[in-house]
Amino acid sequence: ARLVQAFADHVAIALENTRLFEDTRRLAIMDPLTNIYNRRHFYELAHVEFERTSRYHHPLSAIMFDLDHFKQVNDTYGHAVGDQVLKSIAEICRVRLRKSDIFGRDGGEEFVIIMPETDEHRAWSVAERLRRSVARIPIPLNDEKIFITISLGVATLSRERLIAGLSGDILEKLIDNADQALYQAKQAGRNRVVVFSLKEVQ
Repeated sequence: ARLVQAFADHVAIALENTRLFEDTRRLAIMDPLTNIYNRRHFYELAHVEFERTSRYHHPLSAIMFDLDHFKQVNDTYGHAVGDQVLKSIAEICRVRLRKSDIFGRDGGEEFVIIMPETDEHRAWSVAERLRRSVARIPIPLNDEKIFITISLGVATLSRERLIAGLSGDILEKLIDNADQALYQAKQAGRNRVVVFSLKEVQ
């Protein structure tokens, strides 16, 4: 009985160590609030995907989005509710993306998506679907529901541009172009999708 108990104790310790290791690993790559990739790990995965895209000359798109009037949510309901809103929006979007898409929190209320094998039209379609989904799904609070909208910017790295050859940090330029399109969406009235005005990353 003592041997069995000792063996069981060793197994329990091993299982607990495994759990702690997995928890530590998860904390290193995931945003603890929204349960999607944190900024550092997102960019690590994005660079890997960019290298693959460059090698095979496949299109690659980026989507940047953030929550409209999020400061008002925090000011009206408090930061705890603001955190719940961020979690809900992240989950609404996560379940509507492909497993191959890389989805991360860039900071605050801003999120970023890298979409492999995705041209400009397809990226716009996905962004518009996310926008509509978020706008129509109420977020439950204690005794009420609120509706949130998001603004999105889209940029695409075309196959032709990849074949032509690249210089500089093109992945960062791609994401920056999506961010510029997001800014245009906010300036144009929010709750909309804007595609970066140039067809290719410059």
